[in-house]
Amino acid sequence: MSTQLSHAVGLSANSSPVKSVSTDGVKASERLEFWRTHVGPVFGCLEVELPSDQIFSASFEYTTIADLTFCRLSSDVPHRVVRTPIFARRDDRAFVKLVLLTKGTSLLGQNGRTTPLRSGEWSIYDTSKPYSMTIPRRADMFLLLVPRDKFPDRSFHLPDLVARSFSGRRGLGKLIWSLIPATFDQIPEMGNRSTHDVADIVAQMARAALVDFSDERALADPRVDSKEALRERVKQYIAGHLGDADLSITKLAGVIGCTKRYLHMVFQPEKTSLSDYILKMRLERCRGDLLNPACTHRSITDIAYSWGFNSSNHFSRCFKRAFGVCPRRLRAEFAAWPAAVVEPRQRPS
Repeated sequence: MSTQLSHAVGLSANSSPVKSVSTDGVKASERLEFWRTHVGPVFGCLEVELPSDQIFSASFEYTTIADLTFCRLSSDVPHRVVRTPIFARRDDRAFVKLVLLTKGTSLLGQNGRTTPLRSGEWSIYDTSKPYSMTIPRRADMFLLLVPRDKFPDRSFHLPDLVARSFSGRRGLGKLIWSLIPATFDQIPEMGNRSTHDVADIVAQMARAALVDFSDERALADPRVDSKEALRERVKQYIAGHLGDADLSITKLAGVIGCTKRYLHMVFQPEKTSLSDYILKMRLERCRGDLLNPACTHRSITDIAYSWGFNSSNHFSRCFKRAFGVCPRRLRAEFAAWPAAVVEPRQRPS
């Protein structure tokens, strides 16, 4: 078998060279096996299905920087690539693969969903799960493999996003569309010290684009009740954790399992920000304790700290702004009220 594999460009000692693989010059009867052999180490084991009257023809270039793999691939004939369940189980590597279609069309299938991709669109799939890609005619594309652990579930729910088409012409999708090809082209010019930083930037941008798309899908969801239910979940969690001084939007997003941006959007009907809502609830709990005869033995600072405040001065300022009176004066006025006003007599039984 003729091996048309060449090192196209050399990088620094700790970087992978850009490698080229092409079926040109390989005997027609050996091309599919040749392709599987050289694609496997990069993408994992794949089955390639070809119409009976076609001779396979394709080429790709690839390289790695840090833990990312970049690839530019061209295919001249119709074919279908399949990641079978057996292949997926045998491979212990887990990647999220981004595919940017620059020419032609393709059909991507995973997780029970099949999505057509056209030139100018991109999508993702999980290489640890079965998938298929059908290419009906000539197609060119860029591919990026990112370790699965760089996309934590708290950022978005990956199964909801695989095999969906994203636009490469607007928003963060457009930035990704420009960034991945430009990075691939400039890798030979990068110094070794820069590659890890560049890899982190690319992975962060990919994650940000997917988070953004996840938020758009959630906001476009016609099931309004789901947003109301989520808002109630947030309120319930806040009510049960007001004493946690670390309670914040960041922590809420992690607990609930969505982004901070989406939390803000879900909370918009309340006509107040999440931060202000948490502050308001804490102040009301403090006011209740200051007016509670059972809490007269507790200091104002103790009450404030028990409801999540970590500065007595900050608490006093916020309290006066909310209720028009400082905590100490409210407690003093409460102590002077007649018992009958504070706690009405019960009727005799």
